[in-house]
Parts: sequence; structure tokens; C-alpha cells
Amino acid sequence: MSRESSIPYPGPYVFGLEHVPLPAVACDPIGNILWANDHFTESIGQDVARLNKHLSEIVELDDGETSWPTLESVASEGALPLKVRFATHNYTMHVGPVGELFGCVFAPRGRPDRPSFIGTKDGEDVRPSKLPPTGAKLLGAFIFLSRELNLTMREEELIQIFVKNYEDLFPGRLLCIQLVDPENVTLTQVYANGRLKEHMRNRVHLSREACEEHGLLEEDRQKFFEDDKVRITDEHELIFTDGKMGFDLPLFDGSSLFGVLHFEYLQADWPMNIDRPLVIPLAHQMSAALRNARLMSATVQLKDYLAKLLDRANAPVVVIDRDRRINVVNQAFERQTGHDRSNIVGSDIMSLIPDTEQAMLLPVVINAMRGESTSNIEMRIPRLQRDGVAHIAFNTASLMSSFGEVEGVIFVGQDLTEIRALQNQVIHSEKLATLGQVAAGVAHELNNPLTSIMVYGSYLAKKLEGQIDETDSNRLKRIVEAAGRIQSFSRDLVTYARPSGEEPVLIDIPELLDRALSFCEHLISEAGVEINQAIDQNLNKVYGIRGQLEQVFVNLLTNACNASVDTGSAIDLQAMPFDEERIQIVIRDSGCGIPDEHLDKVFEPFFTTKPEGQGTGLGLSIVRNILVNHNAEIEVESELGEGTTFRITMYTG
Repeated sequence: MSRESSIPYPGPYVFGLEHVPLPAVACDPIGNILWANDHFTESIGQDVARLNKHLSEIVELDDGETSWPTLESVASEGALPLKVRFATHNYTMHVGPVGELFGCVFAPRGRPDRPSFIGTKDGEDVRPSKLPPTGAKLLGAFIFLSRELNLTMREEELIQIFVKNYEDLFPGRLLCIQLVDPENVTLTQVYANGRLKEHMRNRVHLSREACEEHGLLEEDRQKFFEDDKVRITDEHELIFTDGKMGFDLPLFDGSSLFGVLHFEYLQADWPMNIDRPLVIPLAHQMSAALRNARLMSATVQLKDYLAKLLDRANAPVVVIDRDRRINVVNQAFERQTGHDRSNIVGSDIMSLIPDTEQAMLLPVVINAMRGESTSNIEMRIPRLQRDGVAHIAFNTASLMSSFGEVEGVIFVGQDLTEIRALQNQVIHSEKLATLGQVAAGVAHELNNPLTSIMVYGSYLAKKLEGQIDETDSNRLKRIVEAAGRIQSFSRDLVTYARPSGEEPVLIDIPELLDRALSFCEHLISEAGVEINQAIDQNLNKVYGIRGQLEQVFVNLLTNACNASVDTGSAIDLQAMPFDEERIQIVIRDSGCGIPDEHLDKVFEPFFTTKPEGQGTGLGLSIVRNILVNHNAEIEVESELGEGTTFRITMYTG
């Protein structure tokens, strides 16, 4: 009669049945036995692993019925328990839902399920409140636990559930649950439904009989009960002020002690010896639940800690699954690449890099899926919301499942973006250093022939003026001007690279600015601009090289004049205190301005916005180098068509 079952082994569904002190089975909805406890298999003399039978093949109906009802109908609200028989014994079968299955508990029919009394003692009736729970109530209790308990519960919630169960099953008993920290066996929580003796409120004790019965060996006692944190007594020591007798049980799972359970009675004639065997499986259940709750709490804490550690690590981290889908992205990766994790989690890791890089990354991923790690694989990831790419060198490691299979790959990176930028800067600096070394030689080689060209060119231009065609005369003048530009360029190269021979001295800035203005007087006149001065004549002096600082202000005023030609605008020249230690000089023109995309390049050597042949691109680079050597700062602001402002901040001497 056995039928095919679609439900797997019912491990998760027998959480509340495994400790029932009566024969019990778990069946699928059509009646196939999927699990049985030891009481059941011992009573029928068969191994649970070889059952694989329908309930009707072992259990016989004993109430005149010829066909088995559905378990759902037996378990429905208001349905009466079935009278059954197996292994030559009569039972009452109580059925209840246990997850997707149905649990069946068989209570012997040797006594009524709900008697009005079970006899007399000393001339008094033994009332139902003193009776141990019936099979139906036991089944209901374990089904309740199976339904209500879960791994994410806090200890306080677990205790409330078990207290409710105990009080429903064993009304009128005094109950105390003392929980301890398994690590140091100190008291952490106490529940009691009666008044505790004053000297017992902060003490934990356990009877020697309970220790021996529950496998607390001598070495366990030495570990758990050192320093007398838990006292071992020869017999149960009453903990309630109204208790007349009782027993205690350790909440012990074989390796850790979670607390002690105390049962006590208001009268000395209650059925303690009948209650105790029924309380023990519930105590085991409570121990398992406390263990699982604490393990889950520790696991969640560890998971949260590791998640925070990974997310806040100062290295980019990416985790992918076997299908190359991104599962984890940390803050460092977001910060360095500009990618928001909400937009890339779930996408293919290949989508982050250019097509030209994918051929290099794919073998790395394949090898990692085979369990082979790779080191220092540099990837160029285009940045979002800003220009450029992020250079990141990744090390990979395979993530293994509990079955030893690769289930993903973790990429732990090192940001190389700044390193690559520094490398480029070093290369650029080396080029400039080389240029500086040859500049003097270039200037020397050019100077003599240029001087000859300019001298003889000027001589011929003056001598032949009026004697030759005007066009040829202009051409001759252009030869002289071109030679002058070449000579000026070579002089700028030398100035940019050579160390100055002057010694630093204290310099009066207002006086220095007057000299710079006098040097630029002809440029100011040609540009037709007005100079608006706001110079504090009482400024503290600065420590520097006079000739170099003169060159700074001459260059900046020259640029301002060139930007203001034919605009009829003004140039503002200001010098004022900036703070207690510094002064600030501002040169502001209202000329053509600088485009935004050029602002961060204006101090680079050879960069110029002037037409070809009208600028070398070294002026502002020389200015910045001089100011850096003077421990000064220069800032530039500009708006196209509105003008440009340079701010120089210098320390006073």
C-alpha cells in the first residue's frame, strides 16, 4: 500500500516530535510514514530506516471503521482522536499538522484521556490539576513548539514560548528558569512564576542526581562549576518560598550548559515522579533551542562584522558568482570607479571594462572558477561622473562551498590610479630635467648667430630704408623680429631650468609691484588698459629672490595686458594682508578669459592659448615654479569672456 511521496526527508518538520516520550511518527498527507521516533520503532520491532510503509500497514483502526480517513480530517479542529491498535497494544492516535507533514502521537489507552480523578490519597481526591498531560496535550505542545520556534528568535522570546508550554501542560506547578552564559557560567536571566527565596535569587544550584542523569561528567562539572558559580547539591534544594518538593534539570546540550530548570510543587503529594519524565524532553528541546538561538546570534554578528569589514576595507573588492554576476561591491570600489553598487550588482563583471580588456580578464575568471588564484591583474575601469579610468590591480581567490565546490570568485584590488599618475609625472619631470640640461647649450649655440642676424638685419633695414621696395623692407624687418622671438624663447628656456645666483633677502612688495608696473608701462599703454591699484603700503616684507619675484609679476601683468588688448578694460592690482602670517596679491583682468577645460593646464610647460608664434607656453610654468620655491601658492579663476584672476599667497619674513 506504500505510495510515492513528493516530500523529502522530514528533518525540518520533526523539530517538536523527536523528544515526545510516546510512540510518534511523521507522515505525508497521504499517510506514508517518513519518520518515526525510537518509541514507535521499538514497539513494532522494526528499524526506522526500513519502514517505508503506509500508516495503515502497521496501525489498525480499532473503532469499527474499515477505511482510513484522511489525516487532514483527523487533525481538523473538533475532530476526535482515533482508537487504533498495533503491536498488540491499544492506543489513542492524536494527529496534528507539522509543517507540510502530519504528526501522529499514540497514547496508551490504559487510562482515560481526561479523567475527573485518578484515585484518592489520604482520603482526598487527586484532582485533574495534579495530573500529568495527556497524549493529546503532549502532541499539541510539541506541534506548538515546531510551529513557533525559529532560529532568529531572541532568548527572551524562546523562554516565553517554553514557559507558556510548561504552564499549559503542568498547571499549578512552580517554575523557575535560570539562564547562564555558556562561556563563564554567570547568571544572565531568571524567570519565575512564584516568589523566590531571598538568598536563592542570585544563586544557581543543581542536584548531583540531575548532573549524573544528563551526562554532566566530573570533568564537565570542573569546567562549568569552577569558582562555585553553580553549586552542586546532594539533592534538589528548594528555590521557592512556597515550594514543598521539586526537582531540577540542567539545560545541557552535551557540550555547553545554558542554565537550570526548576520544578517545584505547592504540596508534597503531587505526582513529581510522573511529571519528571515528561519535562525532560521539553528541557532537551529548550537546550537545543537556546543553543541554536545563540549560534544564530553569533553567526549573524559575525556575518555583520565581516560584511562591515569587507565594505569598509580600504581596498576595492568585488565578488562574483559562477555566472560572472556581481554579488558584492564595497565602498572603496564605488569611490574609485564612480559606479553605484545598486546599478552594477547582478550584472556581468565584463560589462565594467572596455572590450579590449575583456580578453585578458576572461582567462583569469575561468582559472578562478577552477580553483586557481591569480595575482596583480591590472584592469582599466572607465570612471563614471568624471574623466579618465581607474587603474586597479586585482588578486583573485576562489570561494568554496561547504561541499568543496567553487561557488564564486573574490577580487581584492589595489588602486594604481595615483601611482600611474605619479609615474607619468616622473617621466614628464625627467623630460623637463633633460630639457633644462640642454637649454644652456641651445641658448649658447643660438645666441651668436641670432645676434649677428639681428645686428646685420637692423643695419641693412636702416641702410636700405627708402632705397628698396617697401614690401622688401617689411620682409627685412620681419627677419629681425623672428630672430628676436627665437632669442627670447631660448632665454626663457634657460631661465626656466637654471638655478638663480641671487641670495634671498627681505623684499618690500609695494616697491616690487611699482617696479613691475614700470617694466610693463609700454605694454599697458599699447593695450589701452587702466590700472586700478589697491596696495597696502604697510605690508610686512617677504623673504625671497628679488629678480625672480619681479619676473613673476611682470609675466602676470604681461598676460593681463595681452588678454585685454582692444577691450578698453581695466586691470585690478591688489595687495593686502591675508592672515597673521601671510599676504595676498591679486591681479584681475576683464579680458577674454580662459575656457574651463584649459584652467587646470595653464601652469603646464609649453601649454598656451595664444596663436602659434605668439607665445612659448613657459611663462606661467616659470611663475608657478618660482612661487613654489618661495613656499607661496598661486590660484587662478576665469570665466570665458569675463576675465581672469590670479591670487598669490605668500608668507611674510
